[in-house]
Amino acid sequence: MARLYVFPGYDDIDDEPEMRQKIYRALKDAEAAIRRRMVGEEALDSLGRALKAINMISVKVKSPRGKPSDLERLEEIDGEIFDKINSIFSLIQSKNYEGLLQVVVDLDKLVDRRNSLFR
Repeated sequence: MARLYVFPGYDDIDDEPEMRQKIYRALKDAEAAIRRRMVGEEALDSLGRALKAINMISVKVKSPRGKPSDLERLEEIDGEIFDKINSIFSLIQSKNYEGLLQVVVDLDKLVDRRNSLFR
């Protein structure tokens, strides 16, 4: 069964570090799920690329400094990030590894947009 991550929303801007940690943990869980799936799979190339990309994205999630400049945009982007993370788990479960790569690319763009909000 695929894991489901629920975006709890923000009460105020001070919730951002906690939300960042939730995103980071979800990405690390996705990495672990990919590693488990790689054992005995034939699509090692696709899974390996997805694993590397998710690892790089998780580093980006932890990297922003400062405070976000727009809580409304941050909340919108974080909601989309949680949707993409849930899609990743669904695609891993259904063994749709080519679709997985596209979702990971979309997730990377969302994290870049998220990080651009920090000043």
